[in-house]
Amino acid sequence: MEPFLPLATSFDDAPRLELLHGWELLTDPSGRMSREAVSDATGWRPARVGLSWNAQFEDLRDYMGVAWYRTHFRVPQFDDSRHALLKFGGVDYFAEVYVNGVIAGTHEGGYTPFSFDITLAAKPGVNELMVRVIDPPMDEAHNRELCPEMLYNEIPHGKQNWYLQNAGIWQGVRLEFCPAIYVDAIRVTPHISGDFQLEVRLAGSGSNDPGITEATAIRFSIQDRAGRVACEGAVQPAGPQVQVFQGHIPNPKLWSPETPALYSAEVSLHGAVQYRKRVRFGFRKFLAQGGKFFFNDKPFYLVGTLDQDFYPETIHTPASEEFVREMMLKAKGLGINVLRCHLKVAHPVYLTVADEVGMLVWTEMPSWSDCWYPSDHFSQKAAARGRAMFQEVLDRDWNHPCVVIQTIMNESWGIDLSNAEQRGWLKDTFNRVKEELSPVGRLVIDNSACEKNFHIKTDIEDFHNYYSMPDDAEKWEKWTAELATRPPWTFSPYGDAERSRHEPILVSEFGNWGLPKLPDNIPWWFDRSFGGREVTNPAGVLERFHTFQLGEIFGDFNTFAEQTQWHQYASLKHEIEDIRSHATIQGYVITGMTDVHWEVNGLLDMWRNPKVFAAELTRLQKPDLIMLALPSYNFWGGMEARFEVQLSHYSTTDLKGARVRWMSESGQSGQWLLTENLESGSVHRLQPITMTMPTVEKPRTEHLHVELRAAKGALLAENTYDLFVFPKASPSAVTVKVHDPQGTANGLAQRMAHAGYEIAQPDEPAKVLLATAWDEVVDRHAENGTAVLLLLDSESAVPQDAPFSVAQRDGSDLDGRWFSNYNWIRAESEIFHELSFTKILGFESAAVVPRHILRNIPGENFDQVIAGITYGWVAKNSALLTAFALGNNTALATTFRFHQYGSDPYATHLLDRLIKVCSLANATSRLHPQAAMATE
Repeated sequence: MEPFLPLATSFDDAPRLELLHGWELLTDPSGRMSREAVSDATGWRPARVGLSWNAQFEDLRDYMGVAWYRTHFRVPQFDDSRHALLKFGGVDYFAEVYVNGVIAGTHEGGYTPFSFDITLAAKPGVNELMVRVIDPPMDEAHNRELCPEMLYNEIPHGKQNWYLQNAGIWQGVRLEFCPAIYVDAIRVTPHISGDFQLEVRLAGSGSNDPGITEATAIRFSIQDRAGRVACEGAVQPAGPQVQVFQGHIPNPKLWSPETPALYSAEVSLHGAVQYRKRVRFGFRKFLAQGGKFFFNDKPFYLVGTLDQDFYPETIHTPASEEFVREMMLKAKGLGINVLRCHLKVAHPVYLTVADEVGMLVWTEMPSWSDCWYPSDHFSQKAAARGRAMFQEVLDRDWNHPCVVIQTIMNESWGIDLSNAEQRGWLKDTFNRVKEELSPVGRLVIDNSACEKNFHIKTDIEDFHNYYSMPDDAEKWEKWTAELATRPPWTFSPYGDAERSRHEPILVSEFGNWGLPKLPDNIPWWFDRSFGGREVTNPAGVLERFHTFQLGEIFGDFNTFAEQTQWHQYASLKHEIEDIRSHATIQGYVITGMTDVHWEVNGLLDMWRNPKVFAAELTRLQKPDLIMLALPSYNFWGGMEARFEVQLSHYSTTDLKGARVRWMSESGQSGQWLLTENLESGSVHRLQPITMTMPTVEKPRTEHLHVELRAAKGALLAENTYDLFVFPKASPSAVTVKVHDPQGTANGLAQRMAHAGYEIAQPDEPAKVLLATAWDEVVDRHAENGTAVLLLLDSESAVPQDAPFSVAQRDGSDLDGRWFSNYNWIRAESEIFHELSFTKILGFESAAVVPRHILRNIPGENFDQVIAGITYGWVAKNSALLTAFALGNNTALATTFRFHQYGSDPYATHLLDRLIKVCSLANATSRLHPQAAMATE
């Protein structure tokens, strides 16, 4: 496998040498070796360019500092060449280049191309090329000792420290031989009217020689993909190095995700010199207007994913062009129309492929500081580096029609937005970037915001948020409902915001984890984690899986992983439909497109394999989505349910005469016609669905399907819902007492009495004691033979010598907001065998989701855990429901909440089962807890 070439977006006929082979690498930990000393040093090893040293060598995975590259190349005799240009696609981070011992130049910036004219240094025959590379260390003390002028938190590095560093010559190296005058760059600025401007930048020693320029003509032609000439012209250079042409193509084919029509602009020099260069571009228009997006003047709903653009073995460098193409085609197959290439300047081939397949790209500047640092580090030096890199990226990527959005900052990483001067810098930077990008039609975001930061001036009002599903579904719905109203918290509270209130609203980051199936050979990056956090560490996942006895529940790990992926889909479905129900929200960006090392929230895994829900997700991510506003996921059998039907309509299809049809698993159905066309670019409320839930003897799933078909029968949109139907509750004929020292029962005794339980008074005997704390009252009742069920919703609810502790989830890693949690059950247990729709709890359990968990239960005791919770890579394993010894009996403790007992069917049936089994468990004194759970 050869690495990519650095200049995949332009083509010329200059003779060239691709300097891909024969390279060697030598590390210089001291950073003090001179070029002369390096030449005679030992320890050189064969290496490749186009791939970072971190990816090539196991012992250099984390090496940051100084290293030297060297190779030799042979220059043939070119009689018509006046210039030898040495071109680099990208060197991370600082490069010092020597040719035959003479310094050719230096370049700072790890993502962008650069070149040097080495005409005077190179010679016919064999030449030596050496490159000294500095990748500033993350360790501050080492950084200041080695290269204090380039501090790690002042250089654009993006998320390298999240996953893996990318150091060295990670893109290709090329030598080109050019005449006295040559075309250095071509910039095309097209408009969908067919008008275009062509800027040609000339270079070379002859560009300032009137004798040569007057004898040289410039010709250009615009060709479509079939090679047909659509426009052409010629001019005699008048002296300036930048020549500007205006042209027009009648009825151009527009570039779009559906039809990515590309044109070529070819510029040639004739006369005193002969030279030709070609670039590709597309006619397209992307703008924000009136709170909406428009693509080529049609409403556009943004369906995006966050793409970290890291690769399984090659880190930053794409493994191959086919690898990138396949990923983008899979993304399009999932309904994705925008990739947010996150905090990274993509390899040129990434954008080239996006142009070809019709994938829009949202680009971002790599941050110089991020949430790993105790505070966001801003400096004028960092800002100047960011500005310089932006200009180089702009020059490189101007002609790509795929690029439609540009972010300056992400989540205020690298800037303190409480500082007025820094806010002023951000606004000024937005204005300058916006002015530079306006000719090419790209939108600009000042700071892609999340909680605790905000916008100041932006084209898009975007915001990030992560919530665990179904655990925080109510919080998510409240947040999106607020976001849809343009709340004040999305913009600066300091009086300096410039807000038009017409910026499109976008949920630009949200998502959930779904663990990947593991390959036979565990990859080397499996021991990588995020800052050492346990939940993000893949290493040891199989051991944890077995230690906490999850194999008894799920079988093997890959079966468990598949179920976590279905949980990921259920979460995404709820979130996407909620977003699309708000007419003012114009799109979303899922985190992420692929898993990346330890972070497994991708729609594809790290190897670009689709996760199990690909077909189901595709149906949700079409321009038209029909959906139901569910009052609940849980229903009593025989009850009448009413569902509001909504249509998020962004296609150009004429819907007059279209038919809405619905049908349920139990045989109910209905349909109606749309009597008029609906405006594209909005959410429409349609006729509601009313159905009667089937009468059931035990809980079961009722599938409800709804679809939209065109007048001639073509399927335009469809959706399916899993509704959970429950029989009438039948409380156990046992006397129950509620002991509530914590004050968290919230009227449970009254609701249970209303359901038919006999509720004992404090001085009366009872079969089962429900207690919100483990205290002396609990101990006394247990000694008297009363069955005990602890309903724990407070960290102070159990004594210090209890066999478990109670931990609050909110405000810690235990909330599962970013690295998801999975609430699992023993489906075969007497408690859950009729309530187990899946082994990982879904939205049926939303009403009982715990705010606390039971911690510090050893793995060997997890046979007593009947419902548990695991986080991320099977970490922080804890209980939600466990049996435990209390005196001579077996008691139950749970953090499930029952504030909706009597109204929510799942909460009602679960508590009824807990009470019934708890009373039976008490009768089987000192029996193994699992045996007790299975005995009636």
